Amino acid sequence: MRLAISITLHRDNLVWLKGQAAARTGGNVSEVVNALVHEARTAGRTHPAAIRSVAGTIDLPDEEALAEADGHVRALFERSLARPMLVRETAPKRPKRG
Repeated sequence: MRLAISITLHRDNLVWLKGQAAARTGGNVSEVVNALVHEARTAGRTHPAAIRSVAGTIDLPDEEALAEADGHVRALFERSLARPMLVRETAPKRPKRG
């Protein structure tokens, strides 16, 4: 999901950003900003004081929906365990004679 924001840039940074957008995405400045933020975030380039937790960034469904999902996941797990599984063991290596 994408969300709109408003940012203010120095003129030279805006000119550079528009040039990057023209070269990389056919003029889509939002795509370039999104790519730059993604690259910086995944490379770990963050300020030490920045919040590094994702706590509070998702909305969970109500308890009834969670209980229903829990039952569904448990049933999938049980079915997975009930399937036959082929297991092969290799014989231990014999010590070399020296």
